[in-house]
Amino acid sequence: MKERYFNIMFSLLIAFAIIVLLAFVAMVLPAGSTGHRIIVMLGGELPGGFIQGVTYFLFFFGIFEILKMSKKVKNEEKSFTMDLLPETEQLVLSPEDVARIKLSMIEIERKHPFILVNLIKKACTKFRSSYSISETLDMVSKQAEINFRNSDSEQSIIRYTAWAIPSIGFVGTVIGIAASLGAASSAVSAAGIERVTGLLNIAFDTTLVALILSMILMFMYHNFQEANEKLHAKIETYVLDNLVNRIYHT
Repeated sequence: MKERYFNIMFSLLIAFAIIVLLAFVAMVLPAGSTGHRIIVMLGGELPGGFIQGVTYFLFFFGIFEILKMSKKVKNEEKSFTMDLLPETEQLVLSPEDVARIKLSMIEIERKHPFILVNLIKKACTKFRSSYSISETLDMVSKQAEINFRNSDSEQSIIRYTAWAIPSIGFVGTVIGIAASLGAASSAVSAAGIERVTGLLNIAFDTTLVALILSMILMFMYHNFQEANEKLHAKIETYVLDNLVNRIYHT
């Protein structure tokens, strides 16, 4: 939770810095220029840029959460380099071998609480209690599914963030359109027309920025999901191939 709070605060700081920088650039650039219009679209005009500021905050928070989860996946990958199970072709394991593997996993788990280590330990425990390979196989499959569901539940905040970004953009659009309709009566002069069109620009700018940020975030999230799904499939396959399928019991 501390890491999440840090991500929230850091994302707020980045979003605030971006809006302040854009506002400063907007003041420097000549009004009506293409550069000024782009900066305003990105949120460089306050208070109109407040909505873009919120989407920047959500975007960076989502990015940091994805990076945090990706770090966990890479850390779990290290367990495959520890030679936890024998991988020699045609090798079979006796019940005594399974008992020794369990004791080894208990020792390793104290320093390295990897998902793979825990699954091997539970598979060994199940076989030692039932001496049934089919029950052990069923337990490994169910535990692998539970591990994947637990990992998936940890990603709920990322999915919410990815949903919230375009939603905030649409809220900005509604606010901008409502404000422009409220100012429609002033559209009888050049200044009034400029004010109404400026409000409409804000309305559509918020959605445009939000959709672009959402697409970037979803691309990164789907890449992470692919890596996470491969990890859990690899863990289950490793235990099945190198432990359950090697056990020989008369």
